[in-house]
Amino acid sequence: MKRMLAMALIAGSLTATAQDNVKLPAAKSKTAAEPIDYEHVGAPMPPFFLVTLDTMLDNKQERKAMKKNPGYMRSAQNTKVYSEAYFKSKSNLLVMMFNPTCGHCEDQTEVFKKNIGMFKDSRLILMANQQMKQYLPNFIANHATRGFSEKMIVGYDSTDFVKKVFLYQALPQINVYNADRKLIRTFSGNVSIDTLAQYIR
Repeated sequence: MKRMLAMALIAGSLTATAQDNVKLPAAKSKTAAEPIDYEHVGAPMPPFFLVTLDTMLDNKQERKAMKKNPGYMRSAQNTKVYSEAYFKSKSNLLVMMFNPTCGHCEDQTEVFKKNIGMFKDSRLILMANQQMKQYLPNFIANHATRGFSEKMIVGYDSTDFVKKVFLYQALPQINVYNADRKLIRTFSGNVSIDTLAQYIR
């Protein structure tokens, strides 16, 4: 009798253990991707879509641009949309996040315009937050940025690029990405062209 009682207790404990094991939640996979911190040096450039209001290219130039660059397209609103693929090159890419109504941003834009000849291979993007798109036409007109479309493209972020990389310290913010599109430097506020020269080719 004692022996049967002991066997029943052992069997009962094994059943309870098995039931407990079934109730446990599955372990989280250790291969789940960690979120990327795009603000630190060495971080990859996040993907983006830059929407521009510049309609300078004629149809022939536009067809050529679309054929050469998979990251270029025209939207239904007759604006131009550029993805990061358009800016692939063997040189650095400078992305200036700005507010079209910010005086410091306007000053920095003028610095770039005066020194646009330095941009032989490097490219420059002036990217405003999407909420600022209504102010872009005046900014483009006041600073005559349309004539620099091969070296400097002005538009607004239609993804979360700004949200992912902006440090909320000062405007403008200039992020410098190398040829592999990894972040190599961030500048907050106005920057002299002498400081930026080492990143421009």
